[in-house]
Amino acid sequence: MVLGTTDSLKKLSNFSKHSGVWELDLQIDAKIELAISNMKRISELTGLTMFCFDSKTGMILDKTSTQALPFFPEDVLNEIKNVDGLTLTESTNGVSHFIFPLIEDDFHKITAAGFVFSKEKRKLTEMVLAAVEREWAIEELDSWIELQRVLDIKSLHALLSLAILHIEEEQQLGDLNEEVDNLSECLDETFEEISLLHEVAQHLKISESPEQLGTLCLDRIGNLIEAETNVIWFEGQECTSQFMADSKVDFDELNLARLVAQFDGHNWNQPLVINQVESSLLSLEFPELKNLVLVPISDGTNSYGWILSCNLIKSDEYGTIQASLLNSIASFLGTHLRNVDLYAQQEELTLSFVKSFISTLDAKDPYTRGHSERVALIAQQLAKRLGYTGEFLQDIYLSGLLHDIGKIGVDDGILRKEGKLTDKEFAQIQKHPMIGYKILSGIKKLQNILPGVRNHHEQIDGLGYPDKLKGNDIPLMARIIAVADAYDAMGSDRPYRNGMPLEKLESIFKQGKGFQWDPDVIEAYFEIREEIIRLSQKYNDDTSSLDELCLN
Repeated sequence: MVLGTTDSLKKLSNFSKHSGVWELDLQIDAKIELAISNMKRISELTGLTMFCFDSKTGMILDKTSTQALPFFPEDVLNEIKNVDGLTLTESTNGVSHFIFPLIEDDFHKITAAGFVFSKEKRKLTEMVLAAVEREWAIEELDSWIELQRVLDIKSLHALLSLAILHIEEEQQLGDLNEEVDNLSECLDETFEEISLLHEVAQHLKISESPEQLGTLCLDRIGNLIEAETNVIWFEGQECTSQFMADSKVDFDELNLARLVAQFDGHNWNQPLVINQVESSLLSLEFPELKNLVLVPISDGTNSYGWILSCNLIKSDEYGTIQASLLNSIASFLGTHLRNVDLYAQQEELTLSFVKSFISTLDAKDPYTRGHSERVALIAQQLAKRLGYTGEFLQDIYLSGLLHDIGKIGVDDGILRKEGKLTDKEFAQIQKHPMIGYKILSGIKKLQNILPGVRNHHEQIDGLGYPDKLKGNDIPLMARIIAVADAYDAMGSDRPYRNGMPLEKLESIFKQGKGFQWDPDVIEAYFEIREEIIRLSQKYNDDTSSLDELCLN
């Protein structure tokens, strides 16, 4: 008879001895519970009564029927301890015992065992004694014996082999289904992540503000990572700080700054993941935190802010999937912000280059100083009135600044002449749009502004120059600059004449509408004439305000 050690028995409760076998009631772990479940399933398939043994102690953990006699001789109990596979033993008294392992690993050795009558049902002495120990009446014993099966050893082996194989296949199918479910869930998450990153990538345009892109990312992060708090913080962009949060608790910019300060000197090549904040010193400063992922927004060299996700709602831990997702988003944002910085620097360089050109022109023709800047500002306002936005406004401003740059190639004497120009001199002046076009055409950054430079002296009736274009064949940029150029040229003072009165200037506009100038642009002028007048006066009062006017 196989028994547990004395120490082992002291740890168990509610155990009793029947027919030389210890039975017990104890808390079982998940693996033992699975083993018992498999035994009961095999019992259902075969119709056999079975007992679940802890082979290391020889104790019964469970049985398939409450009315069952644990009838196991000493040699069978020893076999239970050492069983390696399905084992059958046939005794001389007409009883066949079967044994097969349920679990065997470093911590468990759980075995199923039972018996059947191999030839005919008999009331054996050992069974009678076991029934007496359990205080069964003779009728109960007879009834129990009647329920037992009679199987020869070969039939018993085939029956158990098929049942065990069936259970193994069921488990494999269950494991496979679970794996498929897990894979499906991973694929769903991966699809959502790829979809998010694809959407972010499509919005990586210079015209997209960091705040717009950050809001998009924050909304999608919230769909993929259910947490109490998700935060995107652009730190110090253009001397400002943009803090965007989707939070169910009070977590503000100051809290995030305090949290980041806790990891000063940390190597940020990888996301910071802390899943058990309560067991770290961080809990003293932030007792409300349970778990978190903190990722820097960076292009690899420059730091632009942080992404934080903390306190998962449906899970206890952040994994590599969430950390990698946030890291990828942070990389996209960091690259975008770096591109925005570089573009701003390039735009500043281009504007400085343009202003240096204008300064060169002003040096040649001091009497028209400020003309190009005013034309640029007026053209920009007309374009706004016509409904244009974004890059077109910037392009038309630069084109207005450079529309007369070709005068650099015109003789100074002609530019500064105070009297009426001769036909030959005027022909020289008419060359300045093409000269300007040739000067700027080799500069890739300025390709979009070339139509305004080349064609701002075209007329709707086709009598302009240099290409004698008509109507809508004239580029829109040139048609707008033509009106702004005419307004400033007619209205500005010259050493040899005063500026034309506004009433006369506007009368000429009305007469030339549809012939010299685009009627839509002239209409736009009259709709915002007061604004243009104020703009011109403001510029003349303070020419140093150019940058401010441009930004507005």
